[in-house]
Amino acid sequence: MMAPQTIPADARPKISARARVQTDKVTGKPVLLYPEGLLKLNHTGHAIVLLCNGEATLADIVVHLAERYQVPAPEICSQVTDYLNRLRALNLLELIGEGEP
Repeated sequence: MMAPQTIPADARPKISARARVQTDKVTGKPVLLYPEGLLKLNHTGHAIVLLCNGEATLADIVVHLAERYQVPAPEICSQVTDYLNRLRALNLLELIGEGEP
């Protein structure tokens, strides 16, 4: 398995068009549905996914979550990046603006 790639701070993560956030009808909890299955989202995962709109940069997302959860941004940056890389590995996340000047 390949090592996870770093995501540039100015990349704008966006949930893939083939996936959508929905509420599970049985549990009432948020899930990310995609053609091959579904991913149950915990509270933090749901917060991250909702910010992946293709407009906010990775840096914006980290700052927003740091403020929301009252933790230093550098402390959660690697955790957010790891989570986004797991979504990328499942082809559920696109990066807009990656490598653009």
